[in-house]
Amino acid sequence: MTVTGRTSYEVVYSTPGAPVGGGYYANPAPAQDNGRTYEYGPPTHQCPYGTMSSPAGVRPFMFKCLDAPQAAPAQGTTTVTTVTATDAATLLADGSGITRQPPGPEVLLTKDFITYTSPDTQVLTTTIAGTPVTIHATPTTYTWNWGDGTTTTTTDPGAPWPGQTNTHRYTHTAQDVTTTLTTTWKATYTPAGGTTTPITGTITTTNTTTPYNIVRTITYLTDQAETTQGH
Repeated sequence: MTVTGRTSYEVVYSTPGAPVGGGYYANPAPAQDNGRTYEYGPPTHQCPYGTMSSPAGVRPFMFKCLDAPQAAPAQGTTTVTTVTATDAATLLADGSGITRQPPGPEVLLTKDFITYTSPDTQVLTTTIAGTPVTIHATPTTYTWNWGDGTTTTTTDPGAPWPGQTNTHRYTHTAQDVTTTLTTTWKATYTPAGGTTTPITGTITTTNTTTPYNIVRTITYLTDQAETTQGH
């Protein structure tokens, strides 16, 4: 006979009227279980793990406790660590960086203005709700705002001269112009002892150059002056 539940029990049986170990005797009038005779015992049996009563319609019988019950689930709450796009953007406050050439205070209308940034994956660490978290963030696209009303979006981070790949040429002079780079990132986060999960949402950072003036080249005819001086 099998009893299901948190505790497993074994029912001992024998030939009617025959003695069994422990001083119990067979029930002379078994009520069920295909003619098997249950050992006569108290109406209830106190196991170390709980009390089991005789089934309805069956004379009292003896139980033998086989194993302990499964422990009940611990009470409390489970903490789920989540990193949002805003969290990641805050940690990426320095962005991907921006470098311009020429680096000085003036940019010529007749020359290419060169910019570039870093495409490297950034590894960041933080603690959320007491859990250490590692974030891997990689740039995916770059949007350059040139400060003259035009923008360029590309997956190319650019490169310095003479291998430049990201350039702009201005058409009008201006003062205190800046170029702004908006970098879009993809990222994952891994809580300590947990699994790696993609961060949902759009992650962006911003970098801005120092101001510069856009100037044109002025040409002076010096032949007459040089001739006068005998050069």
